[in-house]
Amino acid sequence: MSWPPDLRNALEETSKGDIAQEMLRAHYLKKLLKGFSDLGVPCLLTKGEALANTLYPTPGTRTRCDSDLFIPIDGIGKATQAVADAGFAIVSPVYKSHQFTVRREGEGPDVFEFDVHWRILNAPRYARTLSFDETYGHSIEVPGMESVRTLDVVDTLLLACMHRAGSDGHDPDRLIWIYDIHLLVAAMAPEQWLAFADKAVRLNVQTPCLDGLNKSRECLGTDLPTGAMKQLSSPETPRTLSRRYAQSNLGLLIDDWKRLPDSQARRELLHELFLPNGESLLRKYHKEERWWLPLLYLRHIFSGLSQRLTLR
Repeated sequence: MSWPPDLRNALEETSKGDIAQEMLRAHYLKKLLKGFSDLGVPCLLTKGEALANTLYPTPGTRTRCDSDLFIPIDGIGKATQAVADAGFAIVSPVYKSHQFTVRREGEGPDVFEFDVHWRILNAPRYARTLSFDETYGHSIEVPGMESVRTLDVVDTLLLACMHRAGSDGHDPDRLIWIYDIHLLVAAMAPEQWLAFADKAVRLNVQTPCLDGLNKSRECLGTDLPTGAMKQLSSPETPRTLSRRYAQSNLGLLIDDWKRLPDSQARRELLHELFLPNGESLLRKYHKEERWWLPLLYLRHIFSGLSQRLTLR
């Protein structure tokens, strides 16, 4: 079969653009990671960026709008300094969402964003399931990227399933997320399946793991091992009051407060949660006149208290 010349030319131009963008993304990512390394901040690539460089034929074939990195909580201060030293800009709160977004304009119209996470996920239900120290302890090197590491395949599959379940506001059945799971399953050895099932049960996250795996089988015919699926089918531990607290906004906020490295970080956390920039409040509530600000701050504070100080 011969493809029409116009279609071939359009695909070729798109491919060239994707390759050029990928080269720029890799350049800026390397620069950011070097800044972290120079200041002694350990870091792991996660999600789409890691998958693009480990599972896909070439990184550019795995589309992504940003790149995700995972750092330890006690490295936040040095990481923000490294960002500034490397000529990048932080364009989001640092503490509020357990991550901060770093932006760098490329040569031309492209803008590259990097999400630096200090919790593995933002959703309270899953934020503390995988600690940095635990994942870094059995992390693996990223092929072709010197001294750069990512989660091993077991933790990567756990993260893919939990991210799909915990991403409010996003369609959990995005094909790219399901295909990621399909590729991860194909890359796993029998002993890794055993480790995955054991860890999912220990972390009490069988439900999102089963859902992600079954969706991959339904959409892409993924071959799933019977033994591991049977183990994952065991019921999750009931959500007692203590477990509800541990997986709630309130429990996560208190744990953040305890683990943040100093009083300045704690003050900044509270400021971001309850006293954000006035311009951002006006945009959030679709107002233009600044005389609205006292009322908007009251509304924001009370809604924040309602959201954060609950067992949800």
